[in-house]
Amino acid sequence: MTIIEFLQNFSDGLSCKTHFKEQRDKQRIICKKCSCTKHYWLQGKWQWQCSNCRFRTTLRSGTIMESAKLSFQKWYLCMAFMSSTKKGISALETQRHLGHNRY
Repeated sequence: MTIIEFLQNFSDGLSCKTHFKEQRDKQRIICKKCSCTKHYWLQGKWQWQCSNCRFRTTLRSGTIMESAKLSFQKWYLCMAFMSSTKKGISALETQRHLGHNRY
């Protein structure tokens, strides 16, 4: 996928979050509290809730994005930069492309 195609598919944060949710739905969400695999989606909160113990799991929970404050769109842009070149991209170059203060 080229950067232009990427920007057409993921033009805003909502499209990135929706895509990420679809990818997480393909995998099973496992409750951290009771290890149950039955969850239902809370649309207004963007979280899954365990059917057994009612523990909530966020969209980022259990991923590399779990404690980061970057938006989904910046994460997706970073992944696009990293995968669009043969040799990869340095952290400093990624920082410059994203217009972020630190990496």
